Amino acid sequence: MSEKLAEVFEQYDMEILGTKKGRGATILQTSEGVRILEPFRGNVTRLEQEYVLKRLFREEGCSNLDELIPNRDGLLLTCDKYRQPYVMKAHFEGNECDMRSRSDILRSVAALAQFHVYGRKVAPRFREAWAKDREEKERRKVEEIRRAILDGEELERIACVYEVSQSALEAALEGEPEGRERTLTEPLREEESGREIPDIFRRHNRELKKIRRFVSGVKRKNDFENLFLQVFDTFYSQGVTCVELLDAAGGRCEEPAQAHGADGGSEETFRPDSGGRQGAAGREKCLDPHYGICHGSFNQHNVLLWDGGEAIVHFERFSRGCQLHDLYQFARKVMEKNHFDFRLLKDVFGVYGNRIPLSAEDYRYMYILFSYPEKFWKIANGYYNAGKAFLSPKYVEKLRTVICQENEKRRMLGEYSAFQERKY
Repeated sequence: MSEKLAEVFEQYDMEILGTKKGRGATILQTSEGVRILEPFRGNVTRLEQEYVLKRLFREEGCSNLDELIPNRDGLLLTCDKYRQPYVMKAHFEGNECDMRSRSDILRSVAALAQFHVYGRKVAPRFREAWAKDREEKERRKVEEIRRAILDGEELERIACVYEVSQSALEAALEGEPEGRERTLTEPLREEESGREIPDIFRRHNRELKKIRRFVSGVKRKNDFENLFLQVFDTFYSQGVTCVELLDAAGGRCEEPAQAHGADGGSEETFRPDSGGRQGAAGREKCLDPHYGICHGSFNQHNVLLWDGGEAIVHFERFSRGCQLHDLYQFARKVMEKNHFDFRLLKDVFGVYGNRIPLSAEDYRYMYILFSYPEKFWKIANGYYNAGKAFLSPKYVEKLRTVICQENEKRRMLGEYSAFQERKY
C-alpha cells in the first residue's frame, strides 16, 4: 500500500483488508465490503449531482450501482498530501462484459433495461432533489464563511478558498431577494442528453467537412490522409442522409413539463418542438415514452457481471433524455465486435423489449441512428486532434477496419429494413 494512498484511506471509517490494481484505480477489500478508489479529474458539481441521483435510485430499490462514499467529514472528495483528489465508491466483484459472449451481452442488455425502468421513476424527481441538496450546501457554506469572517479571515482569501467571486460572496452574505437564486454553487449542468442527437450528428458532419479541408491542404499526404480522401464522400453522404431522416421525423424528446389535469392535480406532459409538425407525431411516439435517466456511456467496460448478478458503474456522463440512445450505443458496440450479426441485434432488442416495449417508431429511429458513420467520424476526429509530427499507424489500421466493415454494416441494415417490413 503506497504511503500517499494510506493517508487517503485514513479519512474513511473502514478497515483495509487488501488492495489490488484495477483499470486506473485501486480496488479495496474492506470491512465494509468492496470499494474502489479513483483519481478525480471531473467537475465537482457533477459529482454532487451524481451522489443525489444515486440516492434517488437507492430509494426506488435499485442497489446495483457504484455508490459514492463520503469520507469522515461528509465530503465526496479526499485529497492526499500532494492535493490530488480521490473519490471512493462501493464496488462489485465481477468481470466486464465480454463482447464475444452472447450470454454476457444479453445479461448486460437486461441490466440496462432494468436501470432504465428505475430511471423513468427517478427522472421527474431529480431536479427538485438537486435543488434541495444545493440549497442545503449553500446554507452550510454561508455559515462556514461567516464563522471564518468572525475568526478574522479576509474576504478576499475566503473567496479564493471557496472558489467564488467576491461579488457573489458579498451578495450571499447580505442575503438575496426572495425568489432569486443564490450564486455560490453552480446551477444544474447536464451532459448532452439523447434528445440532442440530430444536433450532435449535424456537428459531426461540420467537423468532417473541416477535417477534409485540412487534409486537402496537406502537401505531402501520408497513407491515412490519402485513404481518408478516397472514402470521404461515401461516409459523409451517409451522415448527411441520416440527419435529413432525423429532421424529416420531426420533433424532439423534451423533459416532462407539469400541466394541470382535469381534476386540478398535476400530470406529466411533454413539450414537442414547435417546428416540423408534419411527421412529428412518429418521432414523439418514439422518444417521449423513453424519457428518463440515461447512463450516457453504457459500454462493455461499464457493466460488471458475476454469477447471479450484474452492476452498472461510471455515471460521469449521466443525463436526462431519450433512453434509446443508451441502447443504441451499446448495440452499436456489439455489432462492431460481432461482424454486424443482425440475429444478435434482434436478440438484443428482444431482451430489452421484454422489459420496455419497442414500437415500430422505435425500430425505425434506431435504424436511422445505425445508419450514421459514427466510427468514421470518431477516427477522423482523433486524427485531427492528434499531433501531426508523428501519426500512429493505428489510425490507418482503424480506418481500413471501418472500410472493411462497411459491407457488413450495409448487409445488416438491409436485413434490419426487411425485418421491419415483416414485423410491422
